[in-house]
Amino acid sequence: MPVNTPYWWDAIERETDAQPEFNSEYDAVVVGAGLTGSSAARTLAKNGASVLVLDAEAPGHGASTRNGGMVGEGHRVPLQVMAARYGMDTARDLLRETYMEPLGFVKNLIQEENLDCDFKTHGRFRGMWNKAEYDATAQSLDELREIAPMNVEMISPEKMKAEVNTNMYAGGLLIHDHGGLHPGKYLSSMVDAARRAGATVCGNTPVSGVKATGSGFEVMTDRGPVRAGSVLMATNGYTKKSFSWLKRRIFPVTVYVIATEELPPELIEELMPGGRMVVETRHRHCYYRQSPDGKRIILGARAGLSEIPFAKAQKILHGLLAEIFPKLKNVGISHCWRGNTGFSFSFLPHLGQQEGVWHAMGFSGSGNGMAPYLGNKAALNMLGVQGRETSFTKTTLETKFWHRGWPWFLPIAHALYRVVDIRENMRHLK
Repeated sequence: MPVNTPYWWDAIERETDAQPEFNSEYDAVVVGAGLTGSSAARTLAKNGASVLVLDAEAPGHGASTRNGGMVGEGHRVPLQVMAARYGMDTARDLLRETYMEPLGFVKNLIQEENLDCDFKTHGRFRGMWNKAEYDATAQSLDELREIAPMNVEMISPEKMKAEVNTNMYAGGLLIHDHGGLHPGKYLSSMVDAARRAGATVCGNTPVSGVKATGSGFEVMTDRGPVRAGSVLMATNGYTKKSFSWLKRRIFPVTVYVIATEELPPELIEELMPGGRMVVETRHRHCYYRQSPDGKRIILGARAGLSEIPFAKAQKILHGLLAEIFPKLKNVGISHCWRGNTGFSFSFLPHLGQQEGVWHAMGFSGSGNGMAPYLGNKAALNMLGVQGRETSFTKTTLETKFWHRGWPWFLPIAHALYRVVDIRENMRHLK
């Protein structure tokens, strides 16, 4: 039977104790020791602030070490939809910033801190589910390049198998500068970088609340209260119900990922000759890649928007993998795990404040680049220094009157998506 912890955890030593000790007062307290929180802590500490990072679990217990390890953002929300919400100028700024800034920030961070995370610029192939999607993407490519100058090209169906050897797609879009990494090593190295800068990072220390006191805040933990000049919430899909304002605006979507057993190198080369990170345009949203050591294939997809039994999730994901690569129908699965991705109702990240407490979250499935990038921006805003500007302060964290914090609607949404899946399968490659 496959193990139900992330494949990425096999290569790292996780912190199981609540340590080290911490003081009773800091310039800044960051709640959440994932990519957002560790990046923010690093920036705060490098600028001279005393910083404490607290997490209810081991650092990186959440989505930061449970994802597929792809780096390079794309846009979920069409330009015209963003323009209707925020105006065309802001929409274009959001699109440009999404494609250009997080990836550049992460690449610079990896180099500057010498992060040991198996990063490589593999390129990302976006497989088109049918010809209509291929044609629409090709027609909009000049507009996208004009807004966000990128090294991208359309890959025709005839040339596609040099990138990914499957019959599933009607060609695709190749973004050359996107990359892949090892999420476990990435987060561990980020936490180490924050500590080198001077931040104190404590896992297994739950925070039950934050309240304003005088010119600062009191952060309540199970190890006693802490005074803070400023506070950043960086909990995203693992936000607790005690933080009700955020809990009503960020809902956790459960994602499942599998890793195959080790495969013959010639089979890996045959199936994925381009070595790309691969995503799809269908709503199933399969995403897959070679493991950093080139010995396995790792695939994530929508198995259920909320938790389902691991055996069921594994069967669904293995079936999707076999649809893409029929030669993997009988391959063994070594790992099957799940995690929560924090979604906003706008499907856009947001950086802002609520009653003086900062937050950076709502990455909606694009956290490896965006989370550390907005963590850095949050820190710069908390410090009030140059470089803090970002279009993501202009987005909003909205809620719905029917959402009180418990995502009761996700099983219903999944059932509706199953209807979408049937329709998409009927239109496949047409």
